[in-house]
Amino acid sequence: MKNRNGLVAFALLGMAAGAAAYYLLSTEDGKKQLDKANSSIKSLTKSLKEMSKKEAQKAERFAKSAKEDLEALKSRAKDAGKSAVNKAANRTTEWAHKAADTANKIASKTEEIASKTKSEISNS
Repeated sequence: MKNRNGLVAFALLGMAAGAAAYYLLSTEDGKKQLDKANSSIKSLTKSLKEMSKKEAQKAERFAKSAKEDLEALKSRAKDAGKSAVNKAANRTTEWAHKAADTANKIASKTEEIASKTKSEISNS
């Protein structure tokens, strides 16, 4: 039964396609309708081509802008990294100088105390 229903549906579909083809190809009105359809399809195709060209140009501009933004961000990140390294280097140098000054002061004080102690021992 299913095969018979499928066969009937297929036959009806074939008849409808044949009738449409006959109408479009054999009658004057059908030929006009077919010409209108072809013209509309050509117009739609042209519009789609133009639209896709415009959208491709927009996408290209967007990609270029995104690339420029990325380059700017990379440059700023690089500059920020260099700045951080320079600040750290400057701090390290500053602390090293302070440590050296403190060590010199301690050494000087130690020599002073040693001299004073020697002097007191000699005087005793």
